[in-house]
Amino acid sequence: MTDLFAILIFGLPTVFMSMLISVIGIWKEKYWLVILGAILFMPFAYYLNGAAHNSGFPLLLPLLQMGSAAAVHEKNKLWAWLLSLPAFLISLYVIVAVLFVQIL
Repeated sequence: MTDLFAILIFGLPTVFMSMLISVIGIWKEKYWLVILGAILFMPFAYYLNGAAHNSGFPLLLPLLQMGSAAAVHEKNKLWAWLLSLPAFLISLYVIVAVLFVQIL
């Protein structure tokens, strides 16, 4: 039961849900959805920070999403997408790495 709880909090389902909520928030111009996405992304960012050679960068990803929420609030979609891009790319990198490790 504890493993399932850890997977749901730190795992890829939460990351996928966070990214989906953030995209919907930017697309619909609802800044509170982007904030919710950043809150859901925080445990994953904390988990990534424990990996070697990261030096604190993953802890900045939720802050960048908060900046994206501020850009959505100011009606600036370009900055909202640009500030969310690092979280999307890191998430995509981890998802691809997990899928290829499973195949090999």
